Amino acid sequence: MGVPPVDPYRQKDLRAEYNNNQISAKMHMTDIYVHGLKLAKVKDARLRADDDNFHLEVDIETPRVFVTGQYEGEGRYNSLKIVAKGSFNSTMTDLVYTWKLDGVPEKKGNETYMRINSFYMRPDVGNMVSYLTNDNPNSKDLIDLGNRFINSNNNWRLMYRELLPFAQANWNKIGIRVSNKIFLKIPYDQLFPTSSR
Repeated sequence: MGVPPVDPYRQKDLRAEYNNNQISAKMHMTDIYVHGLKLAKVKDARLRADDDNFHLEVDIETPRVFVTGQYEGEGRYNSLKIVAKGSFNSTMTDLVYTWKLDGVPEKKGNETYMRINSFYMRPDVGNMVSYLTNDNPNSKDLIDLGNRFINSNNNWRLMYRELLPFAQANWNKIGIRVSNKIFLKIPYDQLFPTSSR
């Protein structure tokens, strides 16, 4: 069907830019691998559909997700500038989330398919531990300090909240692309027979 592997899921690159008062940062991440999605369990699903719209919600729990990749970035705090590059990893545990997919019907010949145009997900995370290496000796101590700060006293929750909008925009694009590889290949009536709606 042309659907990419879910575990590990590979994303070639991702760019993020963050600005908040005196803090600004840019990061380019490459060769990103997400491991652990095959352990996800679907807890519930709800479908609402009519002739014009489609809305599907899927409640999911995942015990552990491990993300790795490479990065290059720079950041500023007032006049202090940090340039860094290296590898990163992040381990998230006890994830609880709902996929929300919205779409519209699309006719192809005699069959009706569903085109997904919106994908929403906002995971609640039980715990997260992240780590950046740094190949730049001039800022190595600052990155090490940042690693210790983020991973102590639940400070990761603040970082998670701040970076969540960037992650959600990325998940929206990925979710739409992957979902349409399924929904635009299998007729709607085969995926959801009339009796199941």
